[in-house]
Amino acid sequence: MMETRYYEGCGREGPIRCIFLGEFHPVAGPKIACQFPEDYISKEVFDSISAFIIPKPQIQRCTMTINALGHKIVGYPIRIDSSRYERNAYLFNLCFVCDSWSKTVQYEPVVKKLGEHLTIMEEETRFVSSGATRLPTLLAHLLHDLNTHRKSTLVEGDTVMHLKVVEVRADPAPVHDHDVPVLVASVGTPRPGAPGRRAPGRGVPARASPARRAQEQHLDSDGPVDVDINDDWDLTTRQILPHITGYNHVSKIAADTNVEKTLVKSCIQNLVYYGVVTLIPVIKFTNMYRATPNLSRLFSDKELQKSCLAFITKGSDSKEKPTISDVLEMLCALQQGTTLRAVCERHAAGARAAFDVRRLVLYAQLHGLIKCLKRFPVYIRTPSRGATFGRGGEAPGIRRLFTGRHCADEICCLARIDLPTLDQIIEDDPNVAVIWR
Repeated sequence: MMETRYYEGCGREGPIRCIFLGEFHPVAGPKIACQFPEDYISKEVFDSISAFIIPKPQIQRCTMTINALGHKIVGYPIRIDSSRYERNAYLFNLCFVCDSWSKTVQYEPVVKKLGEHLTIMEEETRFVSSGATRLPTLLAHLLHDLNTHRKSTLVEGDTVMHLKVVEVRADPAPVHDHDVPVLVASVGTPRPGAPGRRAPGRGVPARASPARRAQEQHLDSDGPVDVDINDDWDLTTRQILPHITGYNHVSKIAADTNVEKTLVKSCIQNLVYYGVVTLIPVIKFTNMYRATPNLSRLFSDKELQKSCLAFITKGSDSKEKPTISDVLEMLCALQQGTTLRAVCERHAAGARAAFDVRRLVLYAQLHGLIKCLKRFPVYIRTPSRGATFGRGGEAPGIRRLFTGRHCADEICCLARIDLPTLDQIIEDDPNVAVIWR
């Protein structure tokens, strides 16, 4: 049934169906020394692919994936050279077996770590080649824990090994000069309404690198990753973290910290990958926003309402607190054709309690309640190659950026002009149209 529903490359993860240990026996040749469940991989299937399970020396200690005969097998072949073996070498490969359509890249680090760990145990106690009676139990325990909890702890004598399956995500989109990074969790404090991160497990040292601790969590978890500025981040990340306020764009962060812009982008892209940071457009009162279907959650979700009110009133000394009705009234008023400034002016006349509008916009964007509409200038006529423009405050050739592919914020960063100057250029030129999207 599964074979008809899914296909190789569909991107779906499947469970580990079997774990087996393949070895090269000095008399019998390649064979399965142990597997769980028993007889999942038949002798006929193994014989057909044994040349890949116990490969030539050139590809020893390399992660390998074999997709054949309805199985996808991930392994890490090992060769140990020693005179204590009959052929002066021992070859083995601990393999994970999945469905042929399953995505298996997330298991590769686990298989590699297991292979290296078994190598150490073999060199010290001949744990693998001696046919230890504990091996079948170890494989059964490993299969159950990785499928159920996506992590496992293996204990053999004084040796303890911690394993975890980490989802491998695609690289995040490139970070642009005009992007505004926002900490998903404020420095040292979880995002309002979201649970804090649990303490590292036994397999994660308390002083492990932040990137590793982020990896040790499920990357598909909805919980934020806490950020401690005093943690052992790399020097560049520690330098830029205090400037990630939710209002500074990348160019401003680079200028304020005196760090090269490409390094700032790389650091922020790394933080985006691990779920520490997300990117939003620059918050300006000239922006237009519109509500999304997710705004309906704010009407019924009491926890979301509570966290929203706590976030927008944080640091306020006002005795009068806004109600969720005030918040909904403002968010529902956001629509195309109406700027944030116009909505604020309208709301201020009848507001019973003041609150930080920028924090509301920030919170609403983080939770997908509203979307920022961006302006894309388009030059209807192609400017001449040698065109120059007489206005003193106008950047030469700026109209070449009016292609409909660059938003107003990006043009301001690339041309190093402020938004009023760009607005004036657009308004003075009848050949420039503006697309909102």
